[in-house]
Amino acid sequence: MNFMKNYFVLILVGFAGFISAADNWVASLLLPSMSEDFAISISQASIVLTAYLIPYGVLQPIYGYYSDRYGRKNILLLLMFFLSLSTLLCSIAPTIILLTVCRFITGLFAAGIIAVSLGILGELYKKEILTKLVGLFLGLIFLGQGLSSAVGGWLIEISNWRNIFILFSILSLLSFLSIFFLPSSGFINTQKSAFIKAIFSLLKKSTLRKIYFLAFCNGFIVLGTYSYIGAYFSTALGVDYKYVGVGLMLFGIVCFLTGFLNRLLLKDFSNRKILMYGFSCSIMSLLLLICHNIILTYIATMLLGMGYILVQSILASRALDLALNDKGLSSGIIGVAIFGGGGIGTYLGSLVLNISNYQILFLLFLCLIVVPLLISMGSKDI
Repeated sequence: MNFMKNYFVLILVGFAGFISAADNWVASLLLPSMSEDFAISISQASIVLTAYLIPYGVLQPIYGYYSDRYGRKNILLLLMFFLSLSTLLCSIAPTIILLTVCRFITGLFAAGIIAVSLGILGELYKKEILTKLVGLFLGLIFLGQGLSSAVGGWLIEISNWRNIFILFSILSLLSFLSIFFLPSSGFINTQKSAFIKAIFSLLKKSTLRKIYFLAFCNGFIVLGTYSYIGAYFSTALGVDYKYVGVGLMLFGIVCFLTGFLNRLLLKDFSNRKILMYGFSCSIMSLLLLICHNIILTYIATMLLGMGYILVQSILASRALDLALNDKGLSSGIIGVAIFGGGGIGTYLGSLVLNISNYQILFLLFLCLIVVPLLISMGSKDI
């Protein structure tokens, strides 16, 4: 495929991933508006976040599995159409109960977008170009998160949560229409094993087990840290909320730009060394966060994004390479490892902050990151 076609495919699947990530993270900014509309507390309104995240985290391997069997483009079309419809239903929900149900349904369809999109990239591309495109795709996801934090705060000041959901419904519909232009490989694996058997078939490969574990560690530490960056800026450092959004947006921008860097690094360095560099960036980030300084925290946020993409693009692309005809399922397992690890890391962070402070939390993550770093140093098969 030529240069322009590579980026055309990336733009189409990246737009879908961008929307799914932004739709997820903007909801947290809408909680005050929702609580006021329904005359409930913010803690009660937060049930809509849980309702979305449960199916989002659990169902990625299932969508990946069925995309291998019925065609990834077909499944992605289905997901984006119903994401648009369910988000529209969220905008007109008359009660918090119905809104919670609608957000659960939205999470059901958003769950497969990242796994299926990665499967599409793994089906169409190989080797260095795959690693680069995976890095850019993951960068677009975090760019969506960062922009939703920055722009969402501005939108909620001039509008309301219902109109913002309508906007996301329209964007999802536009993504649905654009996916018709995706190329199709024509490959559909009609002889797939049963779901559980297919998972065990992947887990039999020692290299894949190592990749999934490292992805879990990266999610646990990096996303666990990222979850508290905004609160650290505002509560510990006293940064105005609009500048907090800038920090979160910088994370996404650096994630995206690092995707371009990966292909250059692969010309001179092995996968193992890039993994080591990625985890080293995260270590430097955590060290700067411990310093309790505003400027250093902005730099730390950017280093955290760089480290995340350097590691995750290698892991995700290798997981696709080694999965053969189970690329969708393998990318779904990677998704569960990343976001499941991030969820557990965030939960651990809440426990630590209940009894201590941010410096202790960052120090804990700094100690834990030694484990994946050591594994990477000894992994010549990744």
